[in-house]
Amino acid sequence: MKNDQGFTLIETMVALLILGILGLMASQGLGGAFRVKDSVEEQIKDHETVVVMLKHFQNDCETMVKNADEKSPPSFIQGNTYTWIMRHYSSVQASGWQFVGYTVSDNSLKRYTTPPFRDKQDAAQMLAVLSKDPDLGLASAQLSYQLPRVLQQKIEPYWSSHTKTSAVGLQLSLSRVGMRAPLTSSCIAEGKL
Repeated sequence: MKNDQGFTLIETMVALLILGILGLMASQGLGGAFRVKDSVEEQIKDHETVVVMLKHFQNDCETMVKNADEKSPPSFIQGNTYTWIMRHYSSVQASGWQFVGYTVSDNSLKRYTTPPFRDKQDAAQMLAVLSKDPDLGLASAQLSYQLPRVLQQKIEPYWSSHTKTSAVGLQLSLSRVGMRAPLTSSCIAEGKL
């Protein structure tokens, strides 16, 4: 008579083999799920940085100074490397005029800002200096935000219908790594000098 207590060695090995295969399949599935989760989180973070940069651009454009008297240089200045916008700045601490510069370097769109000029004449003089050579930049400008994975940016003004001394709006176009079509954003200026 046979003793029917317990499992044979072969039955135990088959059970362990089946458990091993199931464990391997589960770990592969979980690894794939974690990779998808990480990829989605990275895309969300990238999307958020794009939204913040576009909000900065929108605000800079809406507060861009329009030359009502058209005696000053345009408040939108574009060089080979930098694009500068003179905007009206207002906060609890200060109010005045500020210069915002955009450039692409090291595959990042970088936004630079100057401290506000409280005196209109000082701001107008700085605008005249900057309009002579926008690529020299401004020593007082500091990096305020950057958007990674940008290959190229193009900011085009919408000029007033009767002159090219007052930009009434802007269009931003960004070519980014891994994207087929550029991102674009447009706005209308509301500020006055």
